[in-house]
Amino acid sequence: MAKQRSAEDISGSTFADLYDVQEELGRRGLKPMGRPRNKIQRKPTTVYLTKEEAMMLRRLHLTFNEHIPVNKSQIIGMAIELISDLLTSHDEDGDLFAGARSLEGVQQKLQDLMML
Repeated sequence: MAKQRSAEDISGSTFADLYDVQEELGRRGLKPMGRPRNKIQRKPTTVYLTKEEAMMLRRLHLTFNEHIPVNKSQIIGMAIELISDLLTSHDEDGDLFAGARSLEGVQQKLQDLMML
């Protein structure tokens, strides 16, 4: 049974006297339960994909997972980084998409850049 301390006993004690140091140090050594966190924290975002885009993402996911463990958000993040790098390296003037009238036009210009 735990020994009850009176207010008089506690009032003369220091903070270190109120808890067992070895017990607290022992708690620090415990490993956290559950899955380890990713090195890069991601913000949850909803992405609306067409059936074809969802199928492509599933195929990419399966292909990558044959070699390295990866999740779908990492694949999408990598695609965003690659497009951003492509634009920064080829669009110094900011007029790369000047003639584009639709998303298909932008996609065509990006494909042309990848062929360079």
